[in-house]
Amino acid sequence: MATGGRDYCELFVPGRLCLFGEHSDWAGQYGVHPGYCLVIGTDQGLTASARPAERFTVETELPDATGRPSGRRRQMSCDFSAETLMSAARDEQEFFRYCAGVAREMFDRPGVTGGIDLRIASFDLPLRKGVSSSAAVCILMAKAFDAVYELGMFPHELMEVAYRGERLTGSQCGRMDQACIYGKTPVLLTFQSSADVRVEPLFPDRSIEMFFVDLAGRKDTVRILADLQAAYRQDRNLQAGLGPDNERIVRHAYRAVNAGDARWLGELMGEAQSNFDRQVAPASKDQLASPLLHELLAFEPIREHVYGGKGVGSQGDGTAQFVARSGADRDEAMAKIVGAMPDMRCFPLTISSSRARPR
Repeated sequence: MATGGRDYCELFVPGRLCLFGEHSDWAGQYGVHPGYCLVIGTDQGLTASARPAERFTVETELPDATGRPSGRRRQMSCDFSAETLMSAARDEQEFFRYCAGVAREMFDRPGVTGGIDLRIASFDLPLRKGVSSSAAVCILMAKAFDAVYELGMFPHELMEVAYRGERLTGSQCGRMDQACIYGKTPVLLTFQSSADVRVEPLFPDRSIEMFFVDLAGRKDTVRILADLQAAYRQDRNLQAGLGPDNERIVRHAYRAVNAGDARWLGELMGEAQSNFDRQVAPASKDQLASPLLHELLAFEPIREHVYGGKGVGSQGDGTAQFVARSGADRDEAMAKIVGAMPDMRCFPLTISSSRARPR
């Protein structure tokens, strides 16, 4: 969402929660089997303002060690030139390298006649937890250029620019993450080696109450991706887990979300996690052992409040997600988790009925 004229605009980009189909985006590009995933935007995200400028400037509030606002701010300002932006994008020590990568992709685009001044006013997404904080930043930068220079870009074009900009930094991200551009509308993504990403929105008959949990643990997404991609061509179990078995579950989950069937969706999450642990996790044993995730999935006090749950994104000890039995059950479950594990943070999420959405 963006408002305002050429001189000033305000933007919001949410994070992205992968409900089902993690890792199938890059796996689908190998051509062994199409990849399928269901994603939805989070309530949390980035709020920013942007103006056209001669230079490239971006500023944000820094999170503390737990991902919460710290009150400290950080800024990058440089010449708006192809060489400077590319250098910043490839600098692993540059905090704003993802922003610089997207700016470099926008540099040569017709209609971009100068730089940008982007100020991120709030950032309440947990970082490095599998909810696409980096992709949200990249989409935000792409949307900022689109808004201040009135480029009229389509969503798929913004997604492509954000993807290519993040890849300039050396990130091995797939094409799933940029779906945060669709906000709170759940979408089905299909990935194939010789075709563009196919995006289909879902229109649930009833709302489904969910929540996700920052596990306050550690995971190395780069290592997970490297391990899985190195094993993929030779590992038949891994190919099955990210291919036909994932497709079967996603097809059922698509129907469950459209029907607003929370019980069925929760049961499918349990099945998906079991398949992931058996077929995918062995290819990155150290990173995907996920003791915190499995401890929480087995946490007895919340079982009466949830239908099921699973890991998020690249998996590991980053984030868990659950389907609650009701809004009240969600509140009870979140309170019990924080009471027993105070380092963890819980975030509500509702898959809204299409009937309840403004038209």
